Amino acid sequence: MPYQYITFERSEGVGTVTLNRPEQLNAFTPVMLHELSDVFKGMERDPMVRAILITGAGRAFCGGENFRQRAEAELTSTPPPLASPPFEAFSANFSNPPTFGGGSAPYNPSSVSEGSQAQPQFVTEFSPLNPAPISTGINRPGGEGSFQPVEVTNARNQPVFNNQNQPDSAPGSPASSNEPALSLAEQVRQAYNPLIRQIRNIEKPVIAAVNGIAAGTGLGLALACDIRYASDRARFVEVSVRVGLLPGSGTGYFLPRLIGLSKALELAFNGDELDAQGAEKYGLVSRVVSGDTLLEETRKMAVRLAKGPTRAIGLTKVMMYRSANLNLEQALDLEAHLIEEAARSQDYKEGLRAFNDKRPPEYKGF
Repeated sequence: MPYQYITFERSEGVGTVTLNRPEQLNAFTPVMLHELSDVFKGMERDPMVRAILITGAGRAFCGGENFRQRAEAELTSTPPPLASPPFEAFSANFSNPPTFGGGSAPYNPSSVSEGSQAQPQFVTEFSPLNPAPISTGINRPGGEGSFQPVEVTNARNQPVFNNQNQPDSAPGSPASSNEPALSLAEQVRQAYNPLIRQIRNIEKPVIAAVNGIAAGTGLGLALACDIRYASDRARFVEVSVRVGLLPGSGTGYFLPRLIGLSKALELAFNGDELDAQGAEKYGLVSRVVSGDTLLEETRKMAVRLAKGPTRAIGLTKVMMYRSANLNLEQALDLEAHLIEEAARSQDYKEGLRAFNDKRPPEYKGF
């Protein structure tokens, strides 16, 4: 059964994920977030996916969260009847497959390669091709023993993602008004944060093709990717300040690291849009191309990476992101550790043979 709010296909080593709610600017719903988590789990374990491309259908990349639905949920005195499964149906890492509405299915990639017959199936015991980042024994932010946020609850929060007002349809589902709504903090922790971690932790390159507006949590999704190509019609905006909130989905972490603290604060404070040319100027995107050729150009890069030594590329991703929070001595130690890891790969041996033979290498990704 296909996904309901995303599409996925695999070709030439590239897994292409498309957010597919164009009439709602590809705004997030609980089901969409679950489907994204599921497809990233599948791609992590799939040896035929060696690079990842994510984009949006229609005129938007991702409009983030629908604040109109949140306003209706939080400001009405009588919340509307349940129209979708309770948000609590999703575990913290979305490990349980949904049983509602028939809207999601386990990872089952469709291939657009001619003659491709490989359709790997996965079980819970399957070991990922690119496992979780290697433990180096370095106590870094976000690692074991690091700061844990204080639990925050607010009984007034009755947002879109709770057990009383859902944007997705599940006819016949009984209301469960006796269950307390999740606090806004818990919604963020259970819905958005796991997906952002997946994108950053997967040891495969993730490229965003930003075809239109990337707003709010949709901006955070784009920023979490490793490389961003943008259409000349793309726009980037942190909208949370417009409703009295602050950036989510890792935007407060990613944005100042990409464009500098002062400009990041300006965008977050005023909620103004940054066009594609401005995004390129500030280093938010790697390249701006015509909207008509965006997918073609982004895919060229994705295919190039998929044909490369993707084990080394994945470990380079680990090194770059971890080193940002380490001192020089820690970074050098991590670098040596990961170089040794890459030297054990078959791709490294193939690279040496190809160099000696004066021929192009044929990397396999392991």
